[in-house]
Formats: sequence, structure tokens, C-alpha cells
Amino acid sequence: MRLDKSDSAGKIGPRREFIKFGSVTTLSALTCGLSTTLAQEIADPHPVYRIYDVIVLGLGAMGSSCLYHTAKRGAKVLGLEQFDIGHMLGSSGGFTRQTKVAPYIQGPDGALIRRANENWRMLEKDSGQKIFHQCGWLNLGVPRNRAIAQSKSEGTRIELLDPREIAERYPQFHKLSNKTEALLDHDGGLLRSELSIASHCYAALRMGAHVRAQEAVQGWEADETGVTVKTSRGSYRAKHIVMASGAWNAKLVPELNGKLEVTRLSLGWFASKDDETFEMKNFPTWGHGSHYGFPVLPDFPGIKVAKHWKGDPADPDNLDRTPNRRDESLVRNYLARHLPLANGATLAHKICMYTWSQSWLGPLPREKRVSVITACNGGGFKFSSAYGEALADFATEGKTELPVGHMRKN
Repeated sequence: MRLDKSDSAGKIGPRREFIKFGSVTTLSALTCGLSTTLAQEIADPHPVYRIYDVIVLGLGAMGSSCLYHTAKRGAKVLGLEQFDIGHMLGSSGGFTRQTKVAPYIQGPDGALIRRANENWRMLEKDSGQKIFHQCGWLNLGVPRNRAIAQSKSEGTRIELLDPREIAERYPQFHKLSNKTEALLDHDGGLLRSELSIASHCYAALRMGAHVRAQEAVQGWEADETGVTVKTSRGSYRAKHIVMASGAWNAKLVPELNGKLEVTRLSLGWFASKDDETFEMKNFPTWGHGSHYGFPVLPDFPGIKVAKHWKGDPADPDNLDRTPNRRDESLVRNYLARHLPLANGATLAHKICMYTWSQSWLGPLPREKRVSVITACNGGGFKFSSAYGEALADFATEGKTELPVGHMRKN
């Protein structure tokens, strides 16, 4: 990364290169040591089976979840990852992702988000790790009629806040319109993204799964009895394979060529003038128009803020991972106006990817031995624990009872 002599807010201290936070030592800390354990076990892997029940291609958010759910039901499963487990090069890096119930509860994803939250708790029990921090999700500026409808949904814990209540409870926000109302979703919060991926893989290994990292898939071929997967190190055979390679899916599935769009976006961490004000006990995850953010974590400095937008077209193998002034300006203007206490030095910046298209989850048309999850359009992580379960269903049973039919439309 190119370092500015001073950051754009005029605060002290150089901007830190995000990749340093993705070092082996730091990644191990972020995954509570699981990445080190996984690396050691993968370096001395189990002998391969002659044939697996399932092979999962890609062990990011969706693939690691599928690996875990497949292993949990006793199937012989192999997971293949072209990078390291919990790497920083895909769409799930950056320590945290938001989860919330309110926006989905009355739509086709309502049952899925509830299942996902149940599955996060199950993973915590199986892995011994704290992944889901239920610190709440604050939606600023939500239309009142929508907020009222969501607050009346059965089984939800949702508060409606008027401008006075927002100012009293969350004085961190400045210069909101005197007509701004908010919805506080108590079932929302944050998920530890790298930790969840490592935990899925760790628990899957404990249940008998095999994992290979730093092994790129070069191709696959299906026939009447199974599927052969060719990699940079050899070949494997399975009854069923699951494509969960995110931004790289189009390189493995010819039917997706031209149907997936990968774009480049950025995430930033900024120093605050009062970290306690922004700790999870005092500050929820939040969204305000196209901007969103997170409280300060106990093990990583800074308030994470980003902008949810389409992004710039990109190729996952040739992504410009160097943050620039434009990346920073997308959030600096918001901080200066609405979160001035968080408008301090830039502590870190990360470039990530969104993958856009019509979503698909299930067997490929005309190829029943191959299942795929395509684009999640920048908002799929919160559902990944449920998506992985559905993929495991298709791979082992050929069907699922989870409500994912709306994700299998041409």
C-alpha cells in the first residue's frame, strides 16, 4: 500500500496496510488459534478416499458451512480451497459481518434468517467459539410504515425510536434530520467472519471431514456414476460436488459465464476520540442509507464503516487491492457529518468483492450431481450457516426442506 504522509483527517499516525492484519500471526489471533490448528492438520492430511460422497469446492462462508453440515450427518466429504483457510482474498474477510432479522422477517427469507441464527448458535457449541454477538442492529431513517409492520411480526424484538429517543440513546450520531426515525432490531448484531469460517472447518475436521488448502481446482467432469475433480495436485472422485467458489464460480461453471458480475468495494477502520462510546455494550451495528458500520471490537482497534453500493467492475484474479483516496472518501464525508467522534486516523482499509447476479442455490439444471451457490449480491454472509445446510441437503439427499425455492429460478 502507498502510505500518505498524513491521513485525510489530519490525525497522527500512518495508515496501516491491511494485509499485515492478515498475517499468519494475526489471523491465528482472529480465529482464536483455529487457523494455526487447521494449518497443522492440513499440512499432515488424512489419506484420500477412493471416492467421496461429497466434494466442496471453495471453503469461504458458504463452502465451509456446507462442509460442516455434510460432515455432521456422517458423509465422507472433502473440502478444497485454492488459498488458505480463512484467507483475506475473497468476499468474507474483514473480521465482521452484520446480521439482522427485521428486513427479512415478512419476506421469503424470514424463515432462513431465523434458521441461520439457530445454526450460528449450534456452531458455537460444536466449535467452542463465540461467533454471533447479539449487540443489536439500528436502522436509521427507515420508513415509518415499514418499521411499524416489522415491529408487529410475531417473535421479533423490535423497538421504534423517534428523533428524541435516537438522540438520547445514541448521541454518537450527529446532524440527523429532526424527522429521522429508527428501528432497533434486538435480534441483530455482528458475526465474526474469519472465525466462523475457521470454526466450520475445524468442527468438520473433528467430525471426519478431509480438507486440502492451497490446492486450486482446474476442472471437473461428470458422468453417470459420479464426478471427477482435477486440481493442481491430482484428481478426486465423488458422488456429488458443490460449487461454492464465490467470485470464482464463473471460472468453474461454463453456464455462469457472462452471468456473474464481480465488483470492487472497500471497508475502512477509523480511530475514535472515545472508544468506550463505540463499544458493543453502548453501540450496535447500524445502517443509514447506503452507509453501515460496526462497534469497536475488543481485539481490533477502530470503528468499521463502509458504503453498500454496486462497486467498480473487477476480476477476482486481478483485483486492485490497494486502497486509494476515493475509497476513503466514500465514508469520510459520512463520518465528518454524522459520526464526528469516529472521524479520526485511518487505521486500516481493506478491498473486498461483491458478486452480483440472479441468485441460485441447488443442483445445476441438467446436472443433478453438481450443486452450486452463485452470487449473494453483497448480503449473503448472514445466511451462510443456513445456505450451507441447504447445500448439504442437496448433496446428500437430493432435496431440502429449507425454503430456498426463490433462489432456484432462472
